[in-house]
Parts: sequence; C-alpha cells; structure tokens
Amino acid sequence: MIILLINFTVYAHKCRIEQQGDQIIADCTRLKLTDVPTDLPIHISGLDLSYNQISMIKNNTFSSFSNLKTLTIDSNNIHTLYGDVFKGLENLLWLSIQHNQLNIFTKIFDIVIKPLLHMQHLDIRYNINKTLDIPKPMIYPYFGDVLNLTNLYMDLAQTPVFNLSGFARLSQLKTIKFARCYLKQMSNDTFVDLPSTITAIFFHDCVGKISIVEADFLKPFPSLMILNMNRVAMQLGDALQLLYPFKNTRMTSIIFKQIRPQFPKPVFITRVMINYLMYICVKTLVLAECEIVGYEQRSLLALKFPECLENLVLSGNRFAIALGPHAPELLIIMRRVINLKYFDWSYNAINYNIIDYCNIDVLENAAYAKEVYREGCQIKSAATNAYKNLNNSTLEKASMVDEYKFTIYFPGNLTFLRVSHYITSYVLYPLKIFVAKADNLRYVDFSYWQITQFPVIYSETPFNVKYLDISGLNSTILIHETSIPVFKNVQTAILKNAMLGLTTGKTGKIFKLFPAVEKLDISYNNLWYLDEDAFETNLNLSIVNIAHNLLSAIPIAMMNLPYLSKLDLSFNRLQTINKTFRDWMDKKSKKYEGTFNLSVEGNSLTCTCETSDFIRWLFSTNVVFDRINKNFSCTLTNGSESNTMDVYRRFHQQFGNCKSKQWLRLGIGLLVAFVIFTVPLAILLNFRWKITYWIYRNFRRVVEHRLERKFNYDIYLSFANDICQWVYDDFLPKVECSWHMKVCIEDRDFLIGVAKADEIANAISGSKHAVFILSESYKDNEWNKFEIERVKFEKCRNYLQKIIILVKGAKATCVPHELDDILQNVTIIDWADNETGWDKLRMALFTDSFQF
Repeated sequence: MIILLINFTVYAHKCRIEQQGDQIIADCTRLKLTDVPTDLPIHISGLDLSYNQISMIKNNTFSSFSNLKTLTIDSNNIHTLYGDVFKGLENLLWLSIQHNQLNIFTKIFDIVIKPLLHMQHLDIRYNINKTLDIPKPMIYPYFGDVLNLTNLYMDLAQTPVFNLSGFARLSQLKTIKFARCYLKQMSNDTFVDLPSTITAIFFHDCVGKISIVEADFLKPFPSLMILNMNRVAMQLGDALQLLYPFKNTRMTSIIFKQIRPQFPKPVFITRVMINYLMYICVKTLVLAECEIVGYEQRSLLALKFPECLENLVLSGNRFAIALGPHAPELLIIMRRVINLKYFDWSYNAINYNIIDYCNIDVLENAAYAKEVYREGCQIKSAATNAYKNLNNSTLEKASMVDEYKFTIYFPGNLTFLRVSHYITSYVLYPLKIFVAKADNLRYVDFSYWQITQFPVIYSETPFNVKYLDISGLNSTILIHETSIPVFKNVQTAILKNAMLGLTTGKTGKIFKLFPAVEKLDISYNNLWYLDEDAFETNLNLSIVNIAHNLLSAIPIAMMNLPYLSKLDLSFNRLQTINKTFRDWMDKKSKKYEGTFNLSVEGNSLTCTCETSDFIRWLFSTNVVFDRINKNFSCTLTNGSESNTMDVYRRFHQQFGNCKSKQWLRLGIGLLVAFVIFTVPLAILLNFRWKITYWIYRNFRRVVEHRLERKFNYDIYLSFANDICQWVYDDFLPKVECSWHMKVCIEDRDFLIGVAKADEIANAISGSKHAVFILSESYKDNEWNKFEIERVKFEKCRNYLQKIIILVKGAKATCVPHELDDILQNVTIIDWADNETGWDKLRMALFTDSFQF
C-alpha cells in the first residue's frame, strides 16, 4: 500500500488552512483579529493566533476543536481568560500564550489550565504584570493537574513561592525556563519545592540586582545537565560558584552569556573562581560577553576533564589566550581537548585588553593580576621598542629566516573555528603558521579580522575547509601563492566588504584562490564591473550573491558558469536586462525546470519604450524572482514612480505609441539630416568667397588674441604620491629656481574649502604647459584621469601650448589610454636622472617641436 500525503492550502475567515502530512494547521497570524474565528474547520490539529489584537477569550471558545494539539496565542493584548476557556482540549499537547498582559498569579489561572490533562509544553513568559517587581511573596499557579508537563516556560518573580503549586506531582518535568526575571536573591531554599527531575534550567533577562548568591542555589536539581544564564545582573564569579553542587559530575551545557552587574567592571579569572567548573565534565562551555580581560595561570584552561569538551565559546570578551606566560598552557590544552569540535573566540578587542593588562588597577584582583601580567606587558613593550628601532636592512634580513614561524596544534576533531571581529595589537610581524591536524576543519570564519598581512600557512595534512568567511578583510592581502592550500577546497566563500574593487582586473585575481567554490557572496563591495574572465576557474559556481554593489548591467562573466542556478543582483543600478541575458536565463530556467532564481529588488529599473520587451519578458519567463508577484519599482518616461505589475497590466496603454514614435523620430531625423546637409552646402557654394574672407579675418584675430593671452602659471604639474619626494627635492628647485618658471601643484597652490574638481579645472585653464610625471602608481589615482581630461579640453580650445610626459620609474607603455586622442600633440620623455634628462625637458619647453 502506498499512502500519498498531499499538501494543500485553503482559506477560512482569512486564515490559511494547510495540510502538513496528516495534520491540518490553521494559520491566523497578523490578521488584526479581535476574537477567535468561529468558522474554522473543527478537525484542525494546530491553531496559531499570534500577532493579533485579541484582549479577552471567553468560556468554551475552543470546545469544538477537540482534535487540537497545538495552540499558540502569542503577542496579543490578552488580559482576561475565563475559567472554562480551554474546556474540551483534553488532547492539547502544546500551549503558548507568551507576550500578553495576563496575571498568572490569580486564582482563575488554576482553573484555566486544569482541563489540559495531556499538555506537555506550557509557555506563559513575558506577561506584563507590575506586581512581579514587588518584594512580597508571589504564589505561582497550581500545575499539579497537568501531570504530563515536560517543559514549563514562565516569568520569575522577585520573591517566588512554589510550595503550593503542585510541582511535587510533576514527575515528567524536564525543562524550566525563566524569562523576565525579577529575582533579587539566589538563596539555597528558592527552588527546594521544584521537582528534582529537572535536567535543564534557563535564566534570561534578570535585570534586577541580585544581592545574595548562595552556592547551593541549584542543589535541588541533582540531574541537571543544562545550565543557561543569559543577561543576568550578577558577578561572573558568583555565577561560577553556582556550579558547586555539580563538582565531579557530567553536564551537557554550561552557558554564561552577558553575566555582569548593572555597572560592569573588568573581570580577571582566578583559580578560586574556576574551582568548581574545573572539576565538571562538560561538553559545551560558553563564557561570552562577560567583560573578561585576563586570567590567572592554571585557571581558565586548566580543566581536569578536557577530553569532555566539545564546544567552547569565549566571544565578546577582551583577553588574549596566549599572552605572556599563557603560551605554554595553550599548547598543552590544545593537545588535551582531543574531542573539541567547535571553537568561537570572536569579538575580542585585544588592543583594549592590553591597556587593561598594563593598567591593571581597574581590576578587582589587581594585586595578583599585576604579578601575572607584568611579564606579558614587559615582553610587549620590549618587542614594540625593538620593532621601532629596526632599520630596513634588519627587517629584510629577518624576513629571510623562519624567525616568526610557529606551530598551532588544532584538536584532531575541530570542525568549526570562528575568530570574527578580532582586533589585536601585539602581533608585530608577518606570521608563518604551521598547522597540525587540520584535516577535519570544515568551517572557518575570519571575518572582520584586523590584520595587515595574511599569514603564510602550512600544514602536515591537506586542508579541507568547506565554508570560509573572510568578510571585512582587505582582499589584496590574500593574493599570494601560499593562500592556495587553505582555500582550494572551499565550497562556500563569503567576501562581504572585502574591497574587491582593488583586485578586479589585476594579475592573480582573488577568485582563483577558490577553484572548488559553489556558493560565493561578494555583496557590499562597491563593484561597478567584473572582468569577462573573472570566474574562469570557478566553473562549479551555482549560487552567486552580488547584491548591494554598483553594477549597471549583469556581468558577462555569469554566462560562463554552466551550473549557475541562483543569482542575487538586488540593490545595484540595473535599469533593464538586455535580450542576450534574457535568452540565457530562459535556457537556464528550462535546464533547471523553472528553478533558476534571480533577485533584482532595489535596482533602478525603468518602464519605458526602450525596456518594454523586458517588461513583457518579466511576466512570461519561468525564471523565479525574489518577489513572487514580480512587483518591482520602476521609473516611467516622465520621471514618475510606478511598478512593473501596474505597467504590465496597462501594457498597451503604456507602450501603444512606442512604434509610431519611432517612425516619427525616423522621419524627423531624415528631414533634419536633409536640411543639415543641403542648406549649408548651398550657402557655401553661393557665398564661398565671402566665407573665406570672414574665416581669414577671424582666424587672424584669434591668433592675435592667443598671443596676448596671459597665464597664471607656466606649468601645471601632475604626479603620483610615490615620487612626491623627487618632485619637491629635485624638480621644483630646478624648474622654479634655475629656469624661473612658475609651477602649479595641488598640495601647495590649491585653495582650501573649494571643490577639488573646480581647482583642477581653473589651474589647468590658467597654465601655459602641462607636464605629467608617470610612475607605477600613477593610474591608481582617479583624480589623475580627471586632470588628463581637463588637459585634453584645454588643448582642444587651443589655449594649452605643450603637453609633456616624463616616464620615470615606469614603462613607456604605462601612458594612460585617455591621452590616445592627442598623442600627436604630446611629447614623451623617457626620463634619466642626469643632465641629459634635464636638457630634453628644457628643449621640449623652449622649442617649437621636440620628440623623444
């Protein structure tokens, strides 16, 4: 027998009814409902009424839905529930009414949940009730009737009372989560009435100051496996003391995130603080965003059961694991945590951390911290001073040896490594890293890591990294041959904000580093073009994200990718998609059976006669767009805003006159062409002698005017920063002092506060000659191209007399192609630093014609 389960969707009272397997779910979210719909199918097994405006639910509202198993009424305005509101829901397993305005401490709430005999999950968190934040004892509802309850999520009052709530009968309760926590004291008797079967306890958003913390606070839970404390206003040292009852036990997770008082201070980990954690065999350990700035030797890394650790997160702090005397500890622990799979040490500002170490008075453990980190600070200070005193020859010599090569021993099972947003100030030299046992590493995140040179990385085993995120790094530092072993097997590469515009069009393109990549994200890079052969070595690409760039057309490089199935071009500057790419995408969509995806949201699309074919194609193609209804904003011919759907609905009205306009334009063009050619020809034939005499007279006047023209400068000088010193030390003294010519340069003669473009235009207009000094980095400055265009303009006006190019430290082929139009008027001098070079320049300036 073959059972075919078909998903279908219908609508009732605006609710969406879905068949999911053998379950029927009613989705009534975000419909602005004020009451529970009454015309829903009675056999539904799930109902979601979240994000509506229901304030009151009366008796027997759900009595007809006897098959209901899940009921969600989150984020409404419910302040009143009648006693029999859930009558008839004996089969309900899941109830969530969080983010409302209920007072769960009223007697009526005991009656409300009583009929839910089989309920396993109850979520009553985030119910606005100001009485929670008062010191008087608050008696929790009676849960003793829901004997199958396994998960309970609720708020925690300042002075909670559980002894009358029937928790002793809840032998199945495993997980309890406290949110909106107002607890002021973590005393030993707080949870004595909760069942000992609880294996997971969560504390979230305990914003009030916790004044008392006793070590046996969690003793009622001997089987506890998961302790999760997030945003709890207490000292990290006090939180670590709560682990006392679990010494020499096994736990699944210990998560301390944002454990800090209302006015946090830097935390220095000591052996006393870590005494209980040290003896727990824990799989997942999180100490994140806790203001940790340092740790005592044989404390943080001195776990007695390191083989238990599988996941370690230390992100959001301000300390270095291997600073000063901790390097040997790190090497030892990395060899002992043999089962570590996940390591996250992101968002660590070590340069701020160094300040705290060397000015350790801000720490509570100042006396011991000074002693421990004096050696590390002295090492850093000595290294910094030595680095400043090194001359170029010493650095060159040091680079020839393996002086800065060191070995990192990764745990053999490590698969996830994240060091994102890492800022350091104590790495002074280029690193050569030898990585041992990296064959299991699959996920690497080095995004927004502040480094000036990517390390040279070697390994005794082949790298097999599949996911790599290097967003925020300057991509130019990756282009060297030693990068290939690290990146060659990467299948997903994320390069957001990687300044890719600096690498496109250059030898050793960045994409060649990822020959096996299948998913590539190069969004947010200010790219305005890509080379046609940009992806010639990335033929496995199937998903490409080029969103949030400056592309005005789809790059031709995309057409060379045989497996491309998803292309994100959203938030660029596309106005249309030409026929070549439309046909190409139609073939792709046919190949992938209508699953080729294209995202164009946020582009500058136009709906004009010129793009009418694109609009028609948009609603006829099988390509899947990021908007299902294909309703994209576009600009009409008159400049007003519309959308592609409205334009397509009025297609004939919008574009009906396009062809007639084209014929009209053709006729007008022919008429204008006839007039332009015939009328001047007739005038020339009839008045040729008078025109000749008029031209001669005015030409003579223009020549005389040129001779009388006065210039502000003799020379306008254009050069790049890499030869700035030669210009000031040699060129200017020679030309201005010896030859008595007035030279205009940007740094000295431009006015402050005036637009740079205007200053360049005025200076070139007021100069008799223009001199360009070409060097290797001349083309890298966009303003140099602007200067060339202004020189061409002044040359066309016949005011600029001579254009001279000095090729210094570069090949003659480096002459910018922008000068191609006036090369016959340009004097090129291959410069030599001797009297011959100066003689050539002087002859070029003071003679009528001179070429080199």
